[in-house]
Amino acid sequence: MRKAVLLLLGFCTVSAPAALRGSESGLFAPRPLLLTPDEPPEIPLPERGLGAPLPASPLDAAREAEALVPEKTPDASLEAKRVNDLFHAVLRGDAGTVAALLDEGVNPDSELPFPVREDLLPLFRKDFLHYYATVEKGLTPLMVAAARGHRDIAVLLLEKGARINACTKRHRTTALWLAGYAGRVQVMQLLLGVQPGSVADLTVLEVDLGSQTVRVLRDGVPDEPAPISSGRKGFPTPTGEFVVTNKHRQWRSTLYHASMPFYLRLSCRDFGLHAGQLPGYPASHGCIRLNPETAKALFEEIPIGTRVVIK
Repeated sequence: MRKAVLLLLGFCTVSAPAALRGSESGLFAPRPLLLTPDEPPEIPLPERGLGAPLPASPLDAAREAEALVPEKTPDASLEAKRVNDLFHAVLRGDAGTVAALLDEGVNPDSELPFPVREDLLPLFRKDFLHYYATVEKGLTPLMVAAARGHRDIAVLLLEKGARINACTKRHRTTALWLAGYAGRVQVMQLLLGVQPGSVADLTVLEVDLGSQTVRVLRDGVPDEPAPISSGRKGFPTPTGEFVVTNKHRQWRSTLYHASMPFYLRLSCRDFGLHAGQLPGYPASHGCIRLNPETAKALFEEIPIGTRVVIK
């Protein structure tokens, strides 16, 4: 063994520089640096004749016997039924059943089994979730709770470790996107980590399309309004309640190839607030344009998760 180690050390200290010198010496053709010798040294095998191995201890014998017993796995049909029951409870908004199933060990990130159970399909036909129940795989209980606005159930799932950023298979749809598409403000704020009493919780951006103004309400106290330019005829700015879900200091519209500095995206949708020209009347493609000073100030002051009311 000692001879083998010396051979290895000797090779590492002599052969490597020779390989590096290569064409300089003219003795060797260039070749990459090797970490092992061309002919591995002879390493002696363990000596024989030292007697039989010691008998295994009772504890080792018990562990060995236990390892031979096939591992118990849950019955696939029973597990599928429990997963379907979880989706059924989430769809109905039954927080008690959801909590019980999660306590029994049902995976909070379980994907909706395909094909969908017959008694579940009618519950999906109420809204756009029907697409995810019949075409696109990867729907999770948290996604369903987000789309339906069941905040209490979303809390239960998150407490059990449900992944916020889990995606569907084809379009990489997340729970936050589904909540935004459905206008579930409270669920969006939950998924974005907005805490009670935080700046995001106490702040509201209020956009008035009639007066073409925006103002910030901090804990109910309004700031001075600033001018805007909203969507022109044929490109109306959506009204309702939204949430700031993304912030981009520099953004370029993928639809109109226009620069959109200090962009505050609303509810994961294709519109928001950003710096732009203000001609004094509605002139955008649906976004809310701000003068550069206002846009920069709002970008720096308004945190993700802030509510935005457009009326």
